[in-house]
Amino acid sequence: MDSNFCVISNNCWGAELYIERGIQYNTPFVGLFIPPIQFVKMVDNLPLYLKCKLVFIKETKFIEYEKLHAKNKYPIALLGDIEIHFMHYKDEDEASEKWIRRLSRMPQDSSNWFVKACDGEIINWKEYASLWNSIQYSKVFFSAKKRIDINNLVHIAESFNDYVTDGKALYKLSKDYFDVDKWINSKGELWCVKKISTKRYLKFLFVKLKYKKGKLW
Repeated sequence: MDSNFCVISNNCWGAELYIERGIQYNTPFVGLFIPPIQFVKMVDNLPLYLKCKLVFIKETKFIEYEKLHAKNKYPIALLGDIEIHFMHYKDEDEASEKWIRRLSRMPQDSSNWFVKACDGEIINWKEYASLWNSIQYSKVFFSAKKRIDINNLVHIAESFNDYVTDGKALYKLSKDYFDVDKWINSKGELWCVKKISTKRYLKFLFVKLKYKKGKLW
């Protein structure tokens, strides 16, 4: 696989791709997460946002992330008006240094930019879908449901909830549903969706039933 590509991911899914291939990060979007609606807003105007400098703040404006931030004490920064949560960084200096270094490695040719997102924590689907569908770069959206309003969707049937699993686990699982290598090597031209076997899916449904019962108890 050509290593001259940049994955722009809303969570750790992208980092796992680089780790598996043993190549350096040429994207600043690793070790962090971005609130869903802000992520698609940013990617829709990516060149403009990438010219902005990080401005670190002490608190998140998103109520749903207040407890997570209070517990983990990770750095948060604004890129323009986009809030970036550097969840896997110890302090602002580390987050800033790695952001700048990895940003400098991004390929200039946007045909080598690949966008990944998924359905966790999305509240306003209509607004989100509109922004996502307007993104011009090669992109893939992983969802626990078969949604008709989202372009470039890959349905992850093995989902325990109404949304897919976390980024790290999703990367491993998503390879059974989508050929990431062909997608990147072809600059987004080859779109190869895979199907899991009926036997495997029935086995999953049995496990899911036990999981749901366990949550109810």
